[in-house]
Amino acid sequence: MIAKQNTTPTEPASNQAMFEDMIRGFEAAGMPYCLLAGYDEFPHHIPSDVDFMVATHSNAQLPALIASIAEASGSKLMQHIQHETTASYFVLAKLQDNRITYLHPDSSSDYRRNGKRWLLAENVLENRRRHPNGFWIPSSADAFIYYLIKKLDKGHLSALHASELTHRYHEDSASCRERLYKLLPINEASLLERALTDNKSFADHAWKNVAINLSGIKQAMHIKAQSVSWNERWLGWLAETQRVWLRLREPTGLRIAFLGPDGSGKSTVISAVTQQLSQSFRHVEYRHLRPGKLPKKSSAEPVTNPHAKPLRSKLGSHLKLFYFWSQYMVGNFTWLYPRYVCSTLVIFDRYFHDLLADPVRYRYGGSLNLARLLGRTLTQPDLVFILDAPAEVLQSRKQEVSLAESDRQRTAYQSLAIEFNNPHIINTNQPVEQVIHDVLLQVMEFLEARTHRRLHLTTINKGLNLCKP
Repeated sequence: MIAKQNTTPTEPASNQAMFEDMIRGFEAAGMPYCLLAGYDEFPHHIPSDVDFMVATHSNAQLPALIASIAEASGSKLMQHIQHETTASYFVLAKLQDNRITYLHPDSSSDYRRNGKRWLLAENVLENRRRHPNGFWIPSSADAFIYYLIKKLDKGHLSALHASELTHRYHEDSASCRERLYKLLPINEASLLERALTDNKSFADHAWKNVAINLSGIKQAMHIKAQSVSWNERWLGWLAETQRVWLRLREPTGLRIAFLGPDGSGKSTVISAVTQQLSQSFRHVEYRHLRPGKLPKKSSAEPVTNPHAKPLRSKLGSHLKLFYFWSQYMVGNFTWLYPRYVCSTLVIFDRYFHDLLADPVRYRYGGSLNLARLLGRTLTQPDLVFILDAPAEVLQSRKQEVSLAESDRQRTAYQSLAIEFNNPHIINTNQPVEQVIHDVLLQVMEFLEARTHRRLHLTTINKGLNLCKP
């Protein structure tokens, strides 16, 4: 382990400047936009995604514009996830010291969910208004109906959601009531209207009735929704098929492996890096050595002498090696790839190739050339970090092996770099904050380059003027 230092996160840095840079970038580019929800406390408090709408003709140019804004403001475009045919989720990030500040713009043109078109961007943008803090927001009725459709379609309604709906409704109750009865049949609309106008808490009878009947209200909304033409359904199906194919071909998850001798600080670095990167992905998974489901918990004591047991015979070693290799082959296909597609960060503490650097730990007495050959047939992690420190430093942190063995392991792990496409040797004989910064910087640069490549972005900063007025 790296010498004990405080890696507990403090209050996250403000993303206000990143938000303001994005709004200035939209204005400078002359792109019509409209924030859709949660904007009351913007830009001083941005707790979640920034939902916004753009004109349909702006959709294709939006990723390049977001990338330009990111570069001009000193942040990085880490992710672009198209989650609907007309909607994309972006992750902007800025590294400050050893911490990442995030902004999550979530765009749409026409608002579509589950094959239905609920709001036309042209209409919403035509009726937009200026927020007192300077950015564009929808009319009260559009804000209300957007939020209602979104929550009904997700089938979840909390006290916070009810409060937001009530607030939007009372901004312009006449217009919101008209839109409510256009969206829903009279019985379901009346049920919601009673809850919205009673001005009582979420625990009150009216809201309880809404919550109990939520699935029925959602179904009624879909039944009443205007049906689309056969031609539009066909084009929508083609667009959705293309979106899914691109997602399968270019997954938005990330696979990282950390290798290094005992005492190199893997646990400390993995914990901090996982915490900082979690907002770049939908999910986070940690695995020790192997892909696949976690093994059942064992009551065995932690390993303090990894070289205590004798080596297996050559035959036994090779049989164990093929079993070990098959776990990766099956696990990468059945467990790892589905998570990779679903925007999951998967972090490995050690990987198959660890056996090459420290075969005695695995009681392996067979051919290292065979193990190396099998390792080259496996799916590689996107990034591999080999943590390195002088043998004396390793010994000062852990004394599970001798000084000579620590020195041998260090050299062996350094030699593993040639086995990987994206290896990075990280010096951990420095303050842990600097180690974490070095790792995060490499990950962020990889994600930015991958996103730019997938979006075919060659020229990024297009001369946007983001200077503060």
